[in-house]
Amino acid sequence: MARQENTGKVPDGAAAELVRRSVATILAQTRFGRWTVLAMGAALGILFVPAVGWPPYLAWYAVLAGAMVFRQRYFNRLLAAQGVSAETLRRVALVAAATGWLVTLSIPLFGAFLAPGDLGVLTVLSMGWVITAVAVLGVEPPVYTFYLGASFLTILCGWAFHASGRDVLLLAIGMVLGGPMLVRLARMMQRQLSDAVRAGQENALLVGQLREALASQQEAQRARSRFLGAASHDLRQPVQALLFLSDIFRRSTDPARRDAMAQQIVRTGESIDGMFRHLVDFAQIDAGMMKAVVQPVQLDQLVAAAVSGFAEKCAARGLRFRMQSTGPCTVAADPVLLERMLRNFLDNAYKYSLRGEIQLRVHLEDGMAVVCVSDEGVGMEPEDLAQACNAFFRGRSASVAEAEGIGLGLAISRHMADLMQTPLKIESQPQAGTKVTFRLPVLPREQVRVQGADPDRAEGLLRGRLVAVVENDRLAREALCAWLLEAGARVAQGSSCSQLMEVLESAGTAPDLVLADYGLSEGTGVDAVAAVRARYGPVPAWIVSGDADLAERGLPLPVLQKPITPERLLSALRTAFVTVP
Repeated sequence: MARQENTGKVPDGAAAELVRRSVATILAQTRFGRWTVLAMGAALGILFVPAVGWPPYLAWYAVLAGAMVFRQRYFNRLLAAQGVSAETLRRVALVAAATGWLVTLSIPLFGAFLAPGDLGVLTVLSMGWVITAVAVLGVEPPVYTFYLGASFLTILCGWAFHASGRDVLLLAIGMVLGGPMLVRLARMMQRQLSDAVRAGQENALLVGQLREALASQQEAQRARSRFLGAASHDLRQPVQALLFLSDIFRRSTDPARRDAMAQQIVRTGESIDGMFRHLVDFAQIDAGMMKAVVQPVQLDQLVAAAVSGFAEKCAARGLRFRMQSTGPCTVAADPVLLERMLRNFLDNAYKYSLRGEIQLRVHLEDGMAVVCVSDEGVGMEPEDLAQACNAFFRGRSASVAEAEGIGLGLAISRHMADLMQTPLKIESQPQAGTKVTFRLPVLPREQVRVQGADPDRAEGLLRGRLVAVVENDRLAREALCAWLLEAGARVAQGSSCSQLMEVLESAGTAPDLVLADYGLSEGTGVDAVAAVRARYGPVPAWIVSGDADLAERGLPLPVLQKPITPERLLSALRTAFVTVP
């Protein structure tokens, strides 16, 4: 933190602290100084008693001692009544100056009766007293200046009885020359105290910031611990189920039983995929890597892709799914984040619905596309609804519905909506369901580019096509190739670019599509696609990778992030072949 320019002033936040320290300084000095004054007054009796006798001396000393006792009591009452303030400081300083002036007042009182030598000793002692008073009154320079002037005039009056006009003039000149130095010293003391207060305030601020940073870091560590704990616990559950289901499937010989186990395996795999995606999204959010790229999006096509297969999934559980849409509509949004949000809301509606209907409604209102996902599920209590968008929060409704998950869906969706500056509204009632609504700006026709062919024509485009797959993970490669073969495609596969090129040379024909992992043992998937295109021309291609930040690196190819579902892969393939007649 940069220090403020030293102007003799302090920020408003430090003004009270400066007053407090100034009052404390004067009180501390006067408590100690009263004993010094009393001792000094007693010692001056050596000079005064022989010259004026005991009665005048004792009268002066009694006034001096009474003033010392009175002022300390006055200070205590003043602080109790008014507290520490600028007015309190001024009064304390004035009283301290007035009582201190009583020492100097002895010069005109007794000076006429003293020998010149004794008067010189008294003057030196008095001047020393005036100078040392800066330690008491220096924190309030105007009062010290007044005290200094009054003391000097008092001393000059005492010398007027013994010295010639010339000597008094020389003494006055010496006071005029030395006085400003003492006033400057008082101001320096106040400035140093101001600097000390300012430095203390800055140090306190820095300490507070360090404590906040430490607390934030500790909270981040605790959040990461919760993150790892939740990920470890909740991912183990479906994996455990998958192991048993796979064993039952392997042992069973009943086709109906195997089919039922296969469906459960698929649902379990989808659950794992959903949890994994949420963890990856949360990690991106935590690292500040998730960004929104707002662009024109054909909302009806994106919604159609997001709900693909959802009606059948609901029907298998005895739920109804209904969709209402106004038809073709282009909005400004990030297509990737928007689809994830929509899938999250549909997935939540499915998980928390034991019966009834799930509805997706899209309609236009005041130049906005209003998207609403509602269900008739278990709903949420008001206190749970208030925390629904907190990471890892799972309310009582999760237990009621026995819903799988790790409590990240709504938290991630809220962050995605914020990135797109899209208002998100969540309404819920216990046993009455939940309704999620968000709005997207509709783009005028002149801002919308002409779209390609109807994506529904992409059905069956894989049949007979040659798909080149380069993937260095054997299990992932074999599973992807098996799915492509089941879809009717021909496959050329390799674990590296050179291996893939050899297979393609053997096939003797150009591939219709390239699916390439990014991280290969030899170069990258981008290099592999470039090699294929250099040999066979502009072949459609996708990068398929598990790297969380790959989409933000500005690659010259579209990216699919692992794990990828068959539906998402099919949607990508439709995009790749959409211009094929």
